[in-house]
Amino acid sequence: MFKRFSTVCLVLSSLMVAVRAAVASSTAPQPTVEITSEFLDGLMLEARSHNPAIGSAVSTADAAASAVAAVRTWDDPMVKFGYDRFTNRGMNPAMMGDIVYGVEQKLPVFDRPKLARQVAAADATKEKLNVDYETAKLRRDLITALLALALEDRTTDLIQQDLGWLEAMLSTVDHRYRVGKASQVEWLKIQTDKAKTIDRLKTLKLEREHSQVEVNRLLNRDLHAPWPTVALPSLPAPLAYNDALVNAAMQAEPKLKIMRQEIARAEAVSRATRQQRKPEIGVGLEGRSYSGDAGLRAGMVTVNFTLPWLNSRRYDSDFQRDRARVRASEQDAADRLLSIREELHHLIVELDNSRRQALLYQGELIPLTEQTLASASTAWANSLGVFQDVLDARRMLIENRLTLARSLAEQAVQRAEISLLTGTTDFSAFVMPVTADEKSTAMPMLGESK
Repeated sequence: MFKRFSTVCLVLSSLMVAVRAAVASSTAPQPTVEITSEFLDGLMLEARSHNPAIGSAVSTADAAASAVAAVRTWDDPMVKFGYDRFTNRGMNPAMMGDIVYGVEQKLPVFDRPKLARQVAAADATKEKLNVDYETAKLRRDLITALLALALEDRTTDLIQQDLGWLEAMLSTVDHRYRVGKASQVEWLKIQTDKAKTIDRLKTLKLEREHSQVEVNRLLNRDLHAPWPTVALPSLPAPLAYNDALVNAAMQAEPKLKIMRQEIARAEAVSRATRQQRKPEIGVGLEGRSYSGDAGLRAGMVTVNFTLPWLNSRRYDSDFQRDRARVRASEQDAADRLLSIREELHHLIVELDNSRRQALLYQGELIPLTEQTLASASTAWANSLGVFQDVLDARRMLIENRLTLARSLAEQAVQRAEISLLTGTTDFSAFVMPVTADEKSTAMPMLGESK
């Protein structure tokens, strides 16, 4: 009886040592960052200055803005100069003049410069909206990369806790094996799990290094610049698929804004094309002088214009082409509207699934698994249970905690996608009321271990 009691005490003390080691490792003073709006705003300021994709979009927008100012109201005048050589049977150059010179100027009629300026302005607005789109995508991608880093940090923390537990259990199994209370197979199982856990930690280290590379690439930093520990966000409030959320996406979705501006640009191009069927008109001045005394012999005022009626069918085809492009842009925007509704509905469904999974694991499955692990450990210590039950319960506890962490990360990624669609980071206007069951379930701290 005394030996059994001492064995139980040894097992329990080993478990307490493992718990203390896990808590100590998780609560050790380490730099930790949280993915807050202020933190992301600071990173976005850095990204706008260093990210090549943003830089390319900004330069393209600057070029389009310069193109607006480059539209000329008056074309460059055409200057001409010539010399006439008369034959013996020709006119007397002293009377007619043998030096010909003049200037011609095309007139800005039928609002052609104004229409060209509207096309250029529409292009500039489109490129400016593209900068906003690239910036919003970069914020989404940055959040996703940081969440991957946070999930790997949380996974590493849980696996390190598991390694501490395995090391404590190994000493317990060694003692029981020496006194004939444990088999060599049990000793082999705990050694195998320990070796697998150590190898998994090495894999997680390499995966975290790659996640750091991804974040640094988005910020255009040194690819191997270290990052502190990133904390997973807590459980967010639920979002509802309602008219307010859909209307926000209809108004603010950056890609849809670009498509609508493409419609405006196509309309401006079609208006400019319609004016091409009208003639181009120019005026000119011409003079003739004699090379012998440089005296002026004659002057002439000219008016010239094109005859577009000869190609009227071609101009009609140009206009029909541009109107077809307008209709195509409108259909693209209409299709995007439907896609936004579908994407938004899908994201809300996935968000609800992830939230319910997080509530299930943190409110029911994890506490139940902790109780089962404690019962299995006590039964094994009293030689009333199987050691494999202890290992299975511990594995289930770790996997359940990892599933909880993945659910929290998935919700944050889905909210980042919704933020890209709606153009907002404040979802307070779209939050669903929390049920009484959810209020009674407290979300534990991610660093807490039991």
